[in-house]
Amino acid sequence: MKKIAAVVLFFFVAFPAFSGGDIFRDLIPEEYSADEFPQFLRDIRRATIILTGSYPFTILFARIGMDGYDFVSSGFDSRYAPPMFGGAHDVQRSSSNIERVLLTALCLSAGVALLDFIIGRSKARGRRQSANNQTVHNRQFQPPGNGTQAGSGTANGGGTEFEYGAEYGNTD
Repeated sequence: MKKIAAVVLFFFVAFPAFSGGDIFRDLIPEEYSADEFPQFLRDIRRATIILTGSYPFTILFARIGMDGYDFVSSGFDSRYAPPMFGGAHDVQRSSSNIERVLLTALCLSAGVALLDFIIGRSKARGRRQSANNQTVHNRQFQPPGNGTQAGSGTANGGGTEFEYGAEYGNTD
């Protein structure tokens, strides 16, 4: 029975690994193209990844904050001291207290995702504005007058690659 299991294991696991992968070429998925999904779907995906990724950390911080709040609001009673301040580790938590911590952590995670969205939008807007400003500043417009005709079509008689047209009054 063990020999049969070893042969089956060889054919289903080891043989495809040593075959060079030619039989699995059709199973390799294509990468997504940049225009395959709209921007709002990519933003939603990023937000859900950040929300779920930050949730364990916000649970930790919410619990530390709630324990600290309970300790301070009780007048620094040692029964309510958080474990990091030498309190009891086996304190029974009520279900409402656990729900409060989890809901606070969820709201904090949503805030982190929203903050990431706002920062991402402002960075994208800044990149677009700097790209627009850079294209405007890279143009070296010199009005005609250095031996060229006024309607020649180039800024300084063909010396630069910038051509001005209708936006500068030349329509031909």
